Amino acid sequence: MPLVGGDSTHMTAGDMLREAREAHGLHIEMVAAALKVSPQKLAALEADDIESLPDPVFARALAASVCRALRIDPAPVLAKLPGAQRPGLADADQTISRNLRSAAPRSGAGSNWLPSRPLLVVVLLLLIGAAVLFWLPQSVFDRVGESIAQLTATESGDQASKSSKAPSGPAGTTTEAVAPAAAPVPPPVETAPAEPAAAAPDATASVDLIVFVAREDSWITVTELGGKQLLRRTVKAGETVGLSGNLPFQVVVGRASAVDVRVRGKAFDLAPLTRSGGVARFEIKS
Repeated sequence: MPLVGGDSTHMTAGDMLREAREAHGLHIEMVAAALKVSPQKLAALEADDIESLPDPVFARALAASVCRALRIDPAPVLAKLPGAQRPGLADADQTISRNLRSAAPRSGAGSNWLPSRPLLVVVLLLLIGAAVLFWLPQSVFDRVGESIAQLTATESGDQASKSSKAPSGPAGTTTEAVAPAAAPVPPPVETAPAEPAAAAPDATASVDLIVFVAREDSWITVTELGGKQLLRRTVKAGETVGLSGNLPFQVVVGRASAVDVRVRGKAFDLAPLTRSGGVARFEIKS
């Protein structure tokens, strides 16, 4: 997995991470949310401000996680960060042996202390485990990450489907930007079984408070009152997602130009709310 861009010889680790993220068109807050870390820590890493992070070990672990998320080779990035390179298995074995000998009790000048058999077994198992992790191909970690992402997306979809059955919030929606007032929608005459949003977008728009229609893949997060996340995943191209819940809503749309939004059944323009990087952030208040 080569790094995005050309020659990285004169680039710092933070420069390489920032260039890779911007090449994918991702906002720093979206990457931080995906990795479950604060945007401040990720910004410090991209700025090469290692002293603001808990320790160099944390910085290297965070950098490796970012590389896996962006699908780039972590070796050039980790080589730019402080911290010793991973020792070989033989060096690790010698280090452990020296520590064991130095910790041995000295009962006499001629006494020779040897570790017990259970301790040797434990050390051998640790070395074997380290060897397995060291030589595992990156594709194995990628497949594990994709499986976790699919499970997360399935759970988010189930939660969104349950939320679509709840009654819509109180009338009167305002946002940070000046937008046309949305008229209240009368309650449906009868409740029909929930159907996939993509199959019946008009019916979803009449029930849900906010509806997203993705023309291209886009990361979307919606957080309701109390900090509960109603949606936090990549909405696929051609997919329609409708949500209802307790206002206010905090909404972040990763690729605003590729997503159509309807609030209480009316089109909502994201252009005035879109910042550099194509990310739109807005709030729906009660």
